[in-house]
Amino acid sequence: MKPQKILLFIIIVIACLALIAVLFPTNGITLFSKTLRFPSLTEIMTHSQDFDEDPEEILKQWKITAITDDVVAIDTSTKKSVTKDTANYLVAALEKMESTFELPQGNLSYFNTFFEKAENARAQHKIVRVLYYGDSQIELDRFSNNLRQFFQQKFGGGGVGMVPYHQTIPTGALNQSYSGDYSCFSLWGETRKNKENDYGPLAKMFRIDGKNSFTASIINRKGETDRRDNYSNISLLINNLKGSFSAELTDKTNQTKYQVAADSLGIQLLDFPLHFSTQSFSIDMKGNANIYGVLMDDGFGVAVDNIAMRGANGLHFTSMNDSLMRETLKLMDVGMIVLQYGGNAVPGLSGEKSVDIYVTNIISQIKYLQRVVPDIPILFIGPSDMLSVVDGELKTYKHLPYLVAQLSAEIPKSGAAFWNMYKVMGGANSMKAWVKKGWAGNDYVHFTTKGAKEIANVLTQTFEAMYERY
Repeated sequence: MKPQKILLFIIIVIACLALIAVLFPTNGITLFSKTLRFPSLTEIMTHSQDFDEDPEEILKQWKITAITDDVVAIDTSTKKSVTKDTANYLVAALEKMESTFELPQGNLSYFNTFFEKAENARAQHKIVRVLYYGDSQIELDRFSNNLRQFFQQKFGGGGVGMVPYHQTIPTGALNQSYSGDYSCFSLWGETRKNKENDYGPLAKMFRIDGKNSFTASIINRKGETDRRDNYSNISLLINNLKGSFSAELTDKTNQTKYQVAADSLGIQLLDFPLHFSTQSFSIDMKGNANIYGVLMDDGFGVAVDNIAMRGANGLHFTSMNDSLMRETLKLMDVGMIVLQYGGNAVPGLSGEKSVDIYVTNIISQIKYLQRVVPDIPILFIGPSDMLSVVDGELKTYKHLPYLVAQLSAEIPKSGAAFWNMYKVMGGANSMKAWVKKGWAGNDYVHFTTKGAKEIANVLTQTFEAMYERY
């Protein structure tokens, strides 16, 4: 065939495809319950490019240079002397913080009540708890461990925090196991529901009757030292149902035993009187009780509890028993609550109306928590960038940017703070670069351990700026 005829054939084919692109219905054609779509000319001509900026470079814009305290200046607002570097640090840090944090009425002192409690905890021999709730993004102690290490370096404390009697979610914090029979009731996952909404702060409850045991030990971290790897303050959070509950802790590290017994019915925190730290122990229990959690802390200061809920969308709190939550959170001296949700809701969002409904429901959860534990700060961390195949191309979920914008606008109005993780990681289609870097998985949804640590460092630095200001 002559070259002229080949060229003419190609031109005719392109012209036919262009005509189809113009005439084909935007919503496609449905045949036998299947929808056939054809890209429009605009989609063909404006094919989106890959997001190729290095995540490491993206995060640099949010990171703050360390303070080097050398020159003294005067803070004109307080008339107190501060170093020039500290003043410069705070100015730079707060400017960056304000672009990713939305605070109620712009109040930079929003977390001061927590900082005050945390500062006084060691001197008062107390443990101030941070409940870190989230979906599968925080499994393996991701995100929460960064915050835990920062707070404990500043204010003291150690251990892994509160864990369930039986851990069904992967954890990078400890090894644990159980023996005996129990009934599990949970607000999330494929488990039984409790008509009294008797779940406890982990949103699940383990009911035991008879003899049961719980065993825990540290994870081998290849010679690394970690604040999570010592336990000197160990407690059981329970509801004693029949008045005959007792427990014996065997400290396997120091080969000693400690016994406690519930001398009354109802909700209580049973503390084992350890006089030194252990790295391996078991608790043998006997009686009839609801087990809400095992608290594994070290020393006095701050504890951060990783409460990972695979598949959860964050709308379960209003199904929890008000009086039970109020009593247990008071017993544990909770100083702050962190909520990291939204990702599991994204695939089901069909339009702006469905986004608005979800955001309204999230606000209801925040209002519930404010009612049961008033006057403590609540931080909501929005979803990361997430990609799905749209018209044969990997793109950010269509309604994700609007969801982030609505969360950012509405959560501060409710009296809680919002951290824009979507913005910090680079915005639309940035997940491609994170996967390429090895900082996110091939599902284009979840961070790897390395990626989670890198972005959580930005959150930690934001808290550091707030604390320095305080």
